[in-house]
Amino acid sequence: MNSIGQTLRSRNGIFLLAVLAGVLAYVLYCLHVDYSLGGNSWKQGDWLINELAGPIRRGLFGSALLRISDVLGANPLVLLILFQASIVALIVVIVGWAALDLRAPDKLILILLSPGFVLFFWTNDPQGAVRKEILAYLAFLPLVVAALRGRGGYLAYGLSVVAYGVAVVAHEANVFFFPFLGVAIWLILPPDTGVRARLVLLAIPALLAFAAGLYASANTYVADTTLMCQQLVDRGLDGAICDGAIAYVETLPADATMDPTGLFTTHFRNFLLIYAACLIGFRVLVQASPRVEMWFFAVLASGLFFFPLYVLAGDYGRWLSGHVSALVFLALIGLLKWRPAWLYAPPLRLDFAVILAMSLVIGIEHVPGAMIDGPLVKLALAIKDSIM
Repeated sequence: MNSIGQTLRSRNGIFLLAVLAGVLAYVLYCLHVDYSLGGNSWKQGDWLINELAGPIRRGLFGSALLRISDVLGANPLVLLILFQASIVALIVVIVGWAALDLRAPDKLILILLSPGFVLFFWTNDPQGAVRKEILAYLAFLPLVVAALRGRGGYLAYGLSVVAYGVAVVAHEANVFFFPFLGVAIWLILPPDTGVRARLVLLAIPALLAFAAGLYASANTYVADTTLMCQQLVDRGLDGAICDGAIAYVETLPADATMDPTGLFTTHFRNFLLIYAACLIGFRVLVQASPRVEMWFFAVLASGLFFFPLYVLAGDYGRWLSGHVSALVFLALIGLLKWRPAWLYAPPLRLDFAVILAMSLVIGIEHVPGAMIDGPLVKLALAIKDSIM
């Protein structure tokens, strides 16, 4: 029996498989609910921002989606939800494959079940699910597959860069994933790729991110979204889908920017405590490494790459999740590449039990990043309500 088959029969393998299956089923169910209600004004509405009322950030993706739906003769909402569902399924399958290939040790389970990692983050707060950062996660997946195959590859690089190009055009916040994606690309490029060639290859996604950021900065809002919305209504969508993200693009930049003094409030300090709790699993992950302090300092410092987003917008929970999720994908790639012996050193039982319990009990709201009920609490409440 191969290692994946053996892991599937282990305690962690069975547990992980059950969790991933449950997450996938739940997110797909939520997407079905979104469709039955005519689409969610944020979860789908943001993807449908288009340039048919003039140039606007995020609009190129929506315009392309509408053109594709017209060519196919398909409802744009159906096409979009199928696209979202496909990405979710890919993330679940590839993360599960990578974890099983690594034999799903306790330390890896802890970061995969972090309330900040995209899979649990979505189940705890479905309204924060399937936002456009999943396109940035999609860019990591070819690199994870390359690491799984044990070889570097330019094909994985090309697929990753294409996905990332789409991601930064679709949403300007995805620009901030570049440092993490850049390290992942560096790890996956063939060993005989020289430093100069690596820098040239990294310059391509960097330029895509820079150009997308400039375009978004130059086209931050439109005065009236009526025409933008009418394009969707004409294609059979409910006009209510325009009441969220699409209406938001009428907001002036000065009104959308958060007050920097908010970073010094009690609320933000509480958020930092939640953030710290989500990073504890990474400390346990590397605790047996000979360079444990260096690795954990890198984990903490990497959060600064997302810092500008906290001033620009208030979806604190999403930015936290973006950071944690990028770290998990990067960790998977590094662990698959090196397979360090310290990964399999068992953590202290108390550490494992406490962090696992925290992940099952605590969730994070996508905005403003406050603590909410985790999956175990929600399940218990649902059972209680069904009995009452």
